[in-house]
Amino acid sequence: MKDLLHPISLVVATLGFLCLLRDVPARRKDPASMALAAVFLLSGLSFLFSITPMWQYLDRVLGTVNLSVPLAMGCVVVLLACQQVVLTYWGSPPDVAQRRARTWLGAGFAVVAGLLVLFALLTPSAPRPNDFTLYYAHDSVYAAYLTLYITAYTCAEVFLACTCWRLAHRSLRVSVRVGLRVVAVGAGVTLGYSAVRIGNVIAGAFGASLASWEAFAWTCGDVGTMLTLVGFLIPTVADQAQRSRYTIKLYRSHHGLRPLWLAFYSEAPEIALPIDRVEPAQRRRFRGIAIKLYRRAVEIRDGRFVIRQYLATEVREASEVHHRAEGLHGDELNAAVTADQIRAGIAARAKGVRPDPDRLADFADADRQTSEPMDDIDALLAIARHLPREPGRAPHPERAPA
Repeated sequence: MKDLLHPISLVVATLGFLCLLRDVPARRKDPASMALAAVFLLSGLSFLFSITPMWQYLDRVLGTVNLSVPLAMGCVVVLLACQQVVLTYWGSPPDVAQRRARTWLGAGFAVVAGLLVLFALLTPSAPRPNDFTLYYAHDSVYAAYLTLYITAYTCAEVFLACTCWRLAHRSLRVSVRVGLRVVAVGAGVTLGYSAVRIGNVIAGAFGASLASWEAFAWTCGDVGTMLTLVGFLIPTVADQAQRSRYTIKLYRSHHGLRPLWLAFYSEAPEIALPIDRVEPAQRRRFRGIAIKLYRRAVEIRDGRFVIRQYLATEVREASEVHHRAEGLHGDELNAAVTADQIRAGIAARAKGVRPDPDRLADFADADRQTSEPMDDIDALLAIARHLPREPGRAPHPERAPA
């Protein structure tokens, strides 16, 4: 059962760690994020060390049989401490969280030191990758070793379940509430593993065996751990999904504004911002889609300014009558009229024909209120939707900036 479940758990831990690794550079100063990444890394290592082929490989390379036991259990103890560090920073003020985090980590490393000392006294004689606990259950030193480990494990899991359930009620974010509750359920499931291991210690004292419960113990341990990892990952995945949706929206907006931008650029190529003058060290910033979209919006606004003096009142009035007859109203009507004004203004500029000052009009959407940056982009997109996809071309379109 162990060699069936551990590879699955290893995959879950590895995928979770890789998912978190994406945010590590941006959150390297956030102790909670670093501790959470450590949870997934240590969890993956604990499963890796316990898989039979790796167990046998470490025995050959390190020259000490069953060394995977303290390595795997040491990783588990430290990751349990890191879980508490995560929750401490999530639920306490920074100064209090920092003090408590040191206490949790100190306690974790103290337990690991105790496990190493007891394992050194155990002097195991033969590799036992599949039945180590059952084989040494009657050894008094291993009973002390297992008692120390399972006490720390059980206390940490109980505290984890209670803390997550309590914090879930306080969180305002749905993804965090769901994630913490999944973690609490997972921690509760792992207590089945604790119960069997406690039973191993008690049964060993009476010369009995719980061999028939091994599959249950590993199932509870692995399934509970996977639920815990998934629960911790839910808020991160939700955040990354939201950022991905926002990034996709930026790309779509950038593409959607192209007809409007090209309409201005075909007549007034001078609107293009000369980024070739930017310092090489800063030029990389201009490759990001957010900067590209902002640049395109600025260039469009510059284009509007260029043709502002070519807008005739009769064009606006005729356009409003036409689009009202089509059933448009409100912002959509203003966007459609503005698109017509832009086409007419570009044509007038190309001919060098300006309306009389008393017949000069403003853009129909000039009074549209925008409170957020994307509101301004949405207003420009509304205009672009009323333009042909390729309204015009620059003299050398292959040189046109994206």
